[in-house]
Amino acid sequence: MKSVVSSLGILLLALAVIGCAPATVKDKKFVQINYKGSLADGTTFGESAAGKPLEFIVGAGKLIPALEKGIVGMKVGEKKKIEVKAADAYGARDESAVQVVPRDQFPKDLTLAIGAHYRVETPQGPLTVTVTAMTDKAVTVDFNHPLAGKDLTFDIEVVKIRDATKEELAAAFPAEQVPAGAGAPAAGAPAAAPAGSK
Repeated sequence: MKSVVSSLGILLLALAVIGCAPATVKDKKFVQINYKGSLADGTTFGESAAGKPLEFIVGAGKLIPALEKGIVGMKVGEKKKIEVKAADAYGARDESAVQVVPRDQFPKDLTLAIGAHYRVETPQGPLTVTVTAMTDKAVTVDFNHPLAGKDLTFDIEVVKIRDATKEELAAAFPAEQVPAGAGAPAAGAPAAAPAGSK
């Protein structure tokens, strides 16, 4: 009897330890991270604001895939430096993506500045363009992502991990709401983003 009670105690302890195992970042989890992104020369290109971590659902395509892959498996409180090569981030620069556009193609009330970034709608979805030069008649714009051709380093700290709610999953994965064989999203569901959009 004593050995049965002892074995039961060990089993309950094992179950308690398993049940208390810390959550890890994995597919379809809601995750919050503090991050700082920097270039090879140490220049910071982005970081989360104090007390306002970046939040996302793993697998929803909101992060650079190589960065998200590096975060998978991390636990709350864990810190990690993740290096992402240019090819796995925003790709190589394409010099043919630098174009001269007539000034009258831009809204007259838009104040343009060299080095400024602007969001434009294209048939492939929204893009960020950078003004690199301008005259009274023409504006030179660079359609390359501002970080194209650059290796990126991210200092990451996982702040929170939890199961995503049904609503969060529905918003993050709208295409999964379409029943097999149906031609439209379920009632009230947002439509899936067009292919190639970010």
